Amino acid sequence: MEFDPRINAQRVTAYADLRAVLADPVTFSSRNMTGPQVATVAALLPPEQRRLLELMSSLNAADGARHARIRAAANQKFTPTAVRQMADAIRLRARTLLDELPEEADFVSEFAAPFALGVVGDVLGVPERDFPLFREFVAPVLELTSGEEVSERVLGSYFAGMNEFCAYFGRSDAFKGGQLSEQERLSLCLATVVAGTDSTTNLLASMLLRLDARERRLGGVVEEVVRLDTPFIGFFRTATCPVTMGGVKIAEGEHLFLDYAAGNRDPKVFTEGFDPGRPSVPGHLGFGHGPHYCLGAQLARLEGRIVAEELLDRSSEVAEQPGDVRYRRHLISHGPAALRFRPGRRPA
Repeated sequence: MEFDPRINAQRVTAYADLRAVLADPVTFSSRNMTGPQVATVAALLPPEQRRLLELMSSLNAADGARHARIRAAANQKFTPTAVRQMADAIRLRARTLLDELPEEADFVSEFAAPFALGVVGDVLGVPERDFPLFREFVAPVLELTSGEEVSERVLGSYFAGMNEFCAYFGRSDAFKGGQLSEQERLSLCLATVVAGTDSTTNLLASMLLRLDARERRLGGVVEEVVRLDTPFIGFFRTATCPVTMGGVKIAEGEHLFLDYAAGNRDPKVFTEGFDPGRPSVPGHLGFGHGPHYCLGAQLARLEGRIVAEELLDRSSEVAEQPGDVRYRRHLISHGPAALRFRPGRRPA
């Protein structure tokens, strides 16, 4: 563990320390999950703007009984049965998008992003004509949480996007049912949109780079992509009392950045190699651990496996050298910014 002045937080990198923090939400609160920069800005805002900023703080930033209540309301969309019932629609969406592509295309912007957006739209009951709006909701959230300085321009873009978001999802029936306040419901919709589009886009693009026609253990391929190419690098926690972690004394109120990507490569736990046959124990941290384990993990696994099957069936291939792939610059979100590929065609 080492203090990172750029993000004003202790960066936790050891697998054992990460699991210990994630398993103890009493000592390590999620209340400032998006980081000290955003928390500092929030304290200076008038109430209405603070409310918009707090839309990023629902399920992932709640603790204890409140977290359990919000998660119970969210679970209805992500039960094993609900996810299984989406399989045919997910496969049809993947096939349709791939069939419509030219001989060479950008996998990220022309397939992975619209595919992930479409699946999330189906989860939330959003009509397809409104899918383009999602990009306007996701982009300002990612910019605000990039780890760069929070400028007036970034805040202005975020507030404009969130006013649109509230107007749109204020009319939606998603997650309505009495357990949530309207602010909590809107926050949960935003979390579903951002995580379900951005992290899945990252997962699919990184997976394309790892696909091998000789490897059919596709469930293992998805798990190893999530481990080695962690789509969400990590989140923040805040110490609620003085504590020692990894031999470092942490004061009450001090921030920690949980670096899942580093923990997933901890040489004390994992070998570096990409191994689709790796045992499931110990588990990687790509979907988190403990009470905040990723709500949509099973859906992401299903999307990854189906897309892998469709890409392999049509012998899709990357159209650029791995060393030429340009990755996004972001504190939390990790994946190729663009990726040229040849989608191929399904066998007759």
